[in-house]
Amino acid sequence: MVASQVLYLLLAFTAAVQGVFECGNHETAAFVRISRARLDGTPVVVSTAGHDLTCAQYCRNNIEPTTGAQRVCASFNFDGRETCYFFDDAASPAGTADLNPNPSANNFYYEKTCLPGVSSHEACTYRSFSFERMRKTALEGFVKKSVQVGSREECLSSCLKEKEFICRSVNYNYDNYLCELSTEDRRSKPNHMRMSDQPVDYYDNNCLTRQNRCGQSGGNLVFVKTAQFEIKYYDHTQSVEAQESYCLQKCLDSLNTFCRSVEFSPRDKNCIVSDEDTFSRADQQGAIESKDYYEPICVAADLSSSTCRQQAAFERFIGSSIEGNPVASAQGVTVSDCISLCFQNLNCKSINYDRTQMNCHIYASGRADANVKSNPSFDFYEFNCESQFGGMALCTNEGIRFIVNTKEPYTGAIYAAEKFSTCSQVVENAKQISITFPPPTISTNCGTVIRDGKLEALVVVSLDGVLPHQVTTEWDRFYRVSCDVSMDKMSQEGSVVVTTIYDAGEANTKVLDVGTPPPITAVLSFLDAEDKPLGKASIGDQIQLVVTSEQAGPHNMMITECTATRVGGEGESLPFTIIDNGCPRYPALVGPVEQDFDKNRLKSDMKAFRLDGSYDIQIQCTIMFCAGANGCPPSNCLDSGTNELFVSHGRRKREISAAEDQTAETLSAIIRVLAKGEEEEAALLSNATKDTYDVQFSEVSMDTLCMSEVWFVSMVVTMSMVCLILSSLIIIWGCSSIRQDSKNLPM
Repeated sequence: MVASQVLYLLLAFTAAVQGVFECGNHETAAFVRISRARLDGTPVVVSTAGHDLTCAQYCRNNIEPTTGAQRVCASFNFDGRETCYFFDDAASPAGTADLNPNPSANNFYYEKTCLPGVSSHEACTYRSFSFERMRKTALEGFVKKSVQVGSREECLSSCLKEKEFICRSVNYNYDNYLCELSTEDRRSKPNHMRMSDQPVDYYDNNCLTRQNRCGQSGGNLVFVKTAQFEIKYYDHTQSVEAQESYCLQKCLDSLNTFCRSVEFSPRDKNCIVSDEDTFSRADQQGAIESKDYYEPICVAADLSSSTCRQQAAFERFIGSSIEGNPVASAQGVTVSDCISLCFQNLNCKSINYDRTQMNCHIYASGRADANVKSNPSFDFYEFNCESQFGGMALCTNEGIRFIVNTKEPYTGAIYAAEKFSTCSQVVENAKQISITFPPPTISTNCGTVIRDGKLEALVVVSLDGVLPHQVTTEWDRFYRVSCDVSMDKMSQEGSVVVTTIYDAGEANTKVLDVGTPPPITAVLSFLDAEDKPLGKASIGDQIQLVVTSEQAGPHNMMITECTATRVGGEGESLPFTIIDNGCPRYPALVGPVEQDFDKNRLKSDMKAFRLDGSYDIQIQCTIMFCAGANGCPPSNCLDSGTNELFVSHGRRKREISAAEDQTAETLSAIIRVLAKGEEEEAALLSNATKDTYDVQFSEVSMDTLCMSEVWFVSMVVTMSMVCLILSSLIIIWGCSSIRQDSKNLPM
């Protein structure tokens, strides 16, 4: 009797565990991580899977990594290097196990949780964890919204689904179910973190992207370099890169890892992207000769120097300070705030930052001009950017000469907006770039105008790393340069202003008809965030690329390739591939293809861009349709060559060729992408452009008219018979007329 009761309790417990850690149809399996934590007990499986992302994929799908068999996974420990320990239970209160009271610094605990009402993309399941938990801790003073929820999972989902602001962190009270959403986090406001006696935990949102990680007001990421330095015992994502700037770009483009630091070996060319930094690993860092260490920092300033994007903006010297009198100071600020103040001060050449008091001191001198001494509580930062504006304009008799000087070699392009084919300068590893913009009376190749007594030009400096250079994205830098034409001699410095030409708020977008007629089996279209059709957008707008079909659901469709081309314009037009072999080539610009079952479609979130020379771009995609209940398998895509996988619902061409139950169709759609100040000009061109589209699509319809051979032969024979009958009738009528005329002739 006792044995049967014990067996019954064990079965009930097993069923309860499976119920807790098996997510429902409207839930997404995600992970919450606790650093410096380890679950006690005996693991069911130990695996050297490689890194935490692979371990998370096995646990999320309840797969045993050693055999591939199905096994319930509730949590796992990770040693920071390559070994994972899988458990079928979790720490209290989610499970019945306990966390070890004395974990080592390189222990990480991952707990599966089921988040309701969010998609796998919203829960960033392409990363190893969605939230990081700090126990008995809360962020005070920056609550943006308080929500009464029914569970911790509902609270975390509320943060991921928040649309009014960027939710960076959460406080959750387990007693009263109060969920507090914040626009700040423990890194941006470290002096507002408080230990709590209440049952409250703090959660960092690890699903932020390159576009929103710097908060609601925006900002830019710059890198701070610490030479011959590393974080120990935590090598995350590694790749081989030819030079420092390529490694830094890996950090910016990383999708699988929320990049908080990157290490680069100038000798071995080894690049390590990590979600840890000196803030989280304060006791696991130190000097090493073979590597340099970089941290991306959010600055509330407009980056006006190309060198700040091509290299580290600052170099940090730990435990040092420069001597002299500061030109500005601030108290109680973060390193990010201090660096922002330096960008805003034209005289700033270096910074002393007091780590203990969080005080910032800005200096007009650097190491070449003043003495740097040892100071354990301070860090010294030297500003490496060449110029606050990244360039200068010289007014000459030939026009405006725009010059950009860089401290380190720069590879990219400078061109007149919308005039790349006729007015551009492409350089490779150059320290100075210059281009002259003639007045419109001499040449119209550069699009210069004379307005209010000033000669003006709009210049684009390509900084986004996207090829070809004439693909204009929100990460490029725009300058409005001008010279006073009333000067007697055009030989002085002109005005250079950084402009946010891509600002979406200035565009006043409206709905226009899509340029192509709908295909037979599916439709490709552009939608805004509210699922309204788009025919026009602004550079940098968040839009959706959507594929819908009345015959096929999202599980029976996949996108294999998408290419953007320019519509109209002058000069050479190069195709720009955005999805290749089922995977996005630039995830920060065009995201993974998602299956949206709620709305019966495929979709990809993307940022509006255009190809220089025309307002309009046409995106053409090849869509595969997979018959059967199993539908189309997803693609496992590589993140920028880092060998990390993320899921996209496209498929590689070589896999498609072997399938017999699949068909393909090519779809296209056109969108007009405008920038600030271009609405009126676009309106004048709209009628002419529409006529051009009508002609083009009429020709396309003619070109694509197909007819079977039987029908073609039948039509030829029928037309021949009709012609023969008509000829016979004409001959009979002619002969009859001749006889009639003969009878009527006088004898």
